[in-house]
Amino acid sequence: MKWFLVAGTLLALLVIAGTVAAAYEYLYIREIHFYGNRHLSTDELKSLMGCSEGSGFLSASAGDMHRALTKSPWIKEALVRKDLTGRVDVYLTEAVAIGALVLNDKTWLIDRTGVRLEEIKQEQAYFLPVVKTDPELNLDAYHEAVILAGILYDRRALARTGNTEISGSRPEDITVKVDDLVVKIGAGGFPEKLEKLNFARNELVKRNMKAEYVDIRFADRIVVKPSRDSQHDKVEKKESPASARARDKEIKKIREDKKKKLAKKNNTAKKDKAAKKRAGGKVKKHVG
Repeated sequence: MKWFLVAGTLLALLVIAGTVAAAYEYLYIREIHFYGNRHLSTDELKSLMGCSEGSGFLSASAGDMHRALTKSPWIKEALVRKDLTGRVDVYLTEAVAIGALVLNDKTWLIDRTGVRLEEIKQEQAYFLPVVKTDPELNLDAYHEAVILAGILYDRRALARTGNTEISGSRPEDITVKVDDLVVKIGAGGFPEKLEKLNFARNELVKRNMKAEYVDIRFADRIVVKPSRDSQHDKVEKKESPASARARDKEIKKIREDKKKKLAKKNNTAKKDKAAKKRAGGKVKKHVG
């Protein structure tokens, strides 16, 4: 009886081993479907997972595939589902590149947390806010710059031409260069400050002025330092010395004419007053 039980156990083990071996041999991945990927291609994702169609179904678990995928900075979340038909479904949440970090003559795409996604050629990042704050030397300032870059990315309407550059070694020194305008913006309150910036830019356009910089760090005011080559200065520079002398002569003549008119008016008033006084005295004498 004992021998029979031992034989039965061995037989069961052989069956299980044969089943597992058959599973490894005959169960394989027939199809892989990815959902949610925009930046990474299907081939890149398969390479990250370390498997593709035809790979052994049991050679890698869903957990192994998940861990392999999330090693990439581009993958924020991943859900892997396998079924015995050999189908694998992968649902992904990718990072979004909201800016470019330029540092030591190299450029990286960065996400909203400041993570470097991949190194790129600088000319490919022209339509993203460019951060020029070193995260290793100025971490707090870098975090503020990344937050601002994310807001600018969402609005997609700040820079009219060229790049929007963000720099600063301290949070309170955060500066944005928009086209040719330098804006001292500081830390925090970026949506409200950007509204003030739009107002200041519109006013500069209306007045046909150029500014050396605009400071919007203050809650109750906007500081604008006019540029030396503003339109007003250009007009003054274009005026010749002869024109200036003629203008001064005309102003002097107008002032003299006003003085003469005022003196004539005062003289007439004095004569009228004297005449009335004389007439009044005669009347009193006659009545008396």
